[in-house]
Amino acid sequence: MLETKIDGIVGGLPMLLPVASLLLLSWYTSWLERTGWYKRGFRSQQDTAHSLDGTKLYYGGSKWPQYEARFNLRLSYIYGPAFLISHPSTTLLARLRRWLLHYVNRTRDSPPESTLLINCLPENERSLKALLGACASRRPSIAAGKYLSRGRRIVLQPYGPDWTRHRRAFASLLTKEKIWNKWTRALRHEAMVMVGRIAKLGTVGTSQIPTRTTVVNEISRFTASSVLQITYARRADTPDDPVLRDLRTVSQNIASAFVPGKYWVEDFPLLDIFPAFISPWKRKLNSDHRFEMELFQGLLHGVEIRLDGTPSWRSDSTRCESPEQVEGSVISPEECAAAELLRNREQLHLDKDDVAYLAAGIFEAGTETTAMTINTFLLAAACYPEMTRRAQAELDVYMRCKSDDGECVPTFTDLQKMPYLGAVVKEALRLTPTGSSGVGHTPTKPGPHCLQLEGEVVGEKCKITVPSGATVLANTYGLHHDHNRYHDPWRFDPDRWIAPDSDHEPDGRVAGAQKRSPLSLYPLDHTNANFAFGFGRRICPGSSLASHSLSMAISLLLLCFDFELTDKAEAHCHTVEELDREESRMFAELFPACCCRAPMDRERLCKEECTDARDRLGRALIDAYIAFKLSGEQLAECVRLEPRKENSI
Repeated sequence: MLETKIDGIVGGLPMLLPVASLLLLSWYTSWLERTGWYKRGFRSQQDTAHSLDGTKLYYGGSKWPQYEARFNLRLSYIYGPAFLISHPSTTLLARLRRWLLHYVNRTRDSPPESTLLINCLPENERSLKALLGACASRRPSIAAGKYLSRGRRIVLQPYGPDWTRHRRAFASLLTKEKIWNKWTRALRHEAMVMVGRIAKLGTVGTSQIPTRTTVVNEISRFTASSVLQITYARRADTPDDPVLRDLRTVSQNIASAFVPGKYWVEDFPLLDIFPAFISPWKRKLNSDHRFEMELFQGLLHGVEIRLDGTPSWRSDSTRCESPEQVEGSVISPEECAAAELLRNREQLHLDKDDVAYLAAGIFEAGTETTAMTINTFLLAAACYPEMTRRAQAELDVYMRCKSDDGECVPTFTDLQKMPYLGAVVKEALRLTPTGSSGVGHTPTKPGPHCLQLEGEVVGEKCKITVPSGATVLANTYGLHHDHNRYHDPWRFDPDRWIAPDSDHEPDGRVAGAQKRSPLSLYPLDHTNANFAFGFGRRICPGSSLASHSLSMAISLLLLCFDFELTDKAEAHCHTVEELDREESRMFAELFPACCCRAPMDRERLCKEECTDARDRLGRALIDAYIAFKLSGEQLAECVRLEPRKENSI
């Protein structure tokens, strides 16, 4: 026994020695930083104007939360519309890497990782939009990009020939012509299935669908099944469809690969040279890649064998599909997006794995974000009954005319004639943008970028130099809650998108608000209505499909249901208001000397000091849902849908 223990200790020495060496180096680099020797030769970013040290910029002294949108908006109350945040990784290997770089070349200017955070545009719109439009590249990701995705996931690709080729192929599948002539059938069909299944949920104790299923689950099934039809000519019959479950696992793996600090290789790329058998992180990412590759290839193979005339459930496909999943699709295998990519892959210079990832990318980009926007609408419809009645009345007028022809489901042509419905969709997008915190990109052209900024907090004009390689992050949540652009920004108010009929009506409309006219057609593509889909070359390529999907789903929900708040809404509102007040208190403690009380009070009053009880609930619950303080399950507990007798489909 003793000999066995001794052998174990001796066998473990090769691992203990590197660990001990790393700990010693960590102590040594920390000592160098404390003595100031390490900082000689290059200037710290926090010493520059309008730049912050992000390593201590959060509650509890932890590092800056890059994707916590509400916290980032509150930073603008202190530091103005745009400012630099330096956030070098504080892990041992990251500090060692910076020390080695400096030791090799002491004269080299090596600024720490930094991000230009943009929270509002009005006074600086031209210069900031020009910068955002020029940001099409991304920092290479070793964990999520190289190993999990093998460089094929378009959202992670750096700007270059591969990204351009994949983007062109992706965009060719989602043109307005295809949406109107082909994909509309899938959207209408799945929207009708959605409202039918929601109607069967019924009240507690009488549901015809398993009680664990909620309206939020059914909305997620609608968005997922719509995209599955468009992409693979197959359906998801229930929210528990095995493919949906596997795709959720893929999404969780992607999110896990992006957790800051989880993979040391992002801060110390030298670790990438070690083989997988001594790199557990490589084995984990390789396993996750095999899982998603098997799923994507299986779905693509299902399309291929149906194109050959063999039912996929009778084949040796890795992912078997039931007859109901395939035969229920209103999109034929020949029409679906995956089939089009397969036909054109030589012309598009794509291999089979590229096609598998591009097809799956349509699903990844267009499901949960669209579902979240519909969920925001559910809260708004229950909290703002006057808005709901106006939208229903507009729909009823057009549908009564169509009922004579036997049509009970609106078409895109019908929806183009409904300005108020379009305004409702725009407002839902404003409050639930794709990634409320925004997505960071780097300028395509190397070299520093100089900005001249002004604003309420900044006062006089100031100059900010964005260093080469810095990330530019537009906080979409902040942009959409800018009181200079959107009057009373926490209120769900579709009227802000409609120009007043006369000069005597109270204003508060956004720039470019459309006037109502009985002869006008209002576009259903809301890509450029606000900043929900991003900026410049990296703008979401599926924005038009998402806009049309939202219009169809929201119109059918309004046609078929009335919306009510449940007794649990008040309890959840009280909880999220307490959380918000606690965040405000911690923020004030974090910045005790800063004069940000006025905008903080304005934000609090906008949410809490409402004379209308439903309005107060709407502001608090919608904002909590966007900020991930209210879960989808909790949202489902707040809203009840009752069938409308006169307009049920």
